[in-house]
Amino acid sequence: MGSVIGVTATLKEDGEAPAPGEVSRPLGEYVRADLDYVEGVYEAGGVPIVLPPVGGARSAEALVGAMDGLLLSGGSDLDPKYYGEAWLPEMGETIPERDEFEMALVGAALWRGIPIFGICRGLQVLNVALGGTLYQDIAAQLGAEASQHRQTALKWQPAHEVEVRGGSWVGEAMGEAGVKVNSYHHQAVKDLAESLVVSGTSSDGIIEAVESRDFSEQWVFGVQWHAEAMRRVGVEHRNLFAALVSAAENHAVRREAA
Repeated sequence: MGSVIGVTATLKEDGEAPAPGEVSRPLGEYVRADLDYVEGVYEAGGVPIVLPPVGGARSAEALVGAMDGLLLSGGSDLDPKYYGEAWLPEMGETIPERDEFEMALVGAALWRGIPIFGICRGLQVLNVALGGTLYQDIAAQLGAEASQHRQTALKWQPAHEVEVRGGSWVGEAMGEAGVKVNSYHHQAVKDLAESLVVSGTSSDGIIEAVESRDFSEQWVFGVQWHAEAMRRVGVEHRNLFAALVSAAENHAVRREAA
């Protein structure tokens, strides 16, 4: 049996198709996890479990105990209250239940030393949980030149290149000095958490990849692009999932030994 990797999910509203002249009638909310994340873990040899964003800290503590690794998926904006800022008009949708659950989940995973891989929003949540801050909207706070980060092309097509720092762990895992990535975000890392270092940037200076300053203390890393959607067109993206599963296997071995 492979290592168990928790994959965070989001909440979506379900509803009936409206009759002519009517608005949609909501039936309720459902948990949704993009299959690309789940398949990425499975293809790398892990056993994915989807984590519903309900129950806050109580659920987070219970679920973390059953995991060897954690994948923080993409999605909605993170409420700026978690990094001490007021809302800007350009802020997008937030899901309070998801924010509360994931912040508690990361805290519990870090305390237990569980390996963490964050993708897009996941990188942002990881940075904030460790004490960093975010740009609430790249275009509004950094200028129009950052428009390359909101592509309209298909999700597996690249939008720009990321320069990967030589000697970084992410660079070694991907085997590339420069990697072409997709881009579907309007938020980004502003102040980097002290326990993280930058391992990749775009040409306009946006932080695109981060990793733990000391992997002997914390095994965490994140990328701003959607690696789960790029994994079929480049082994370098698949390598990130393989790295998470490998780290989770090592964590499971250490836990059993202890």
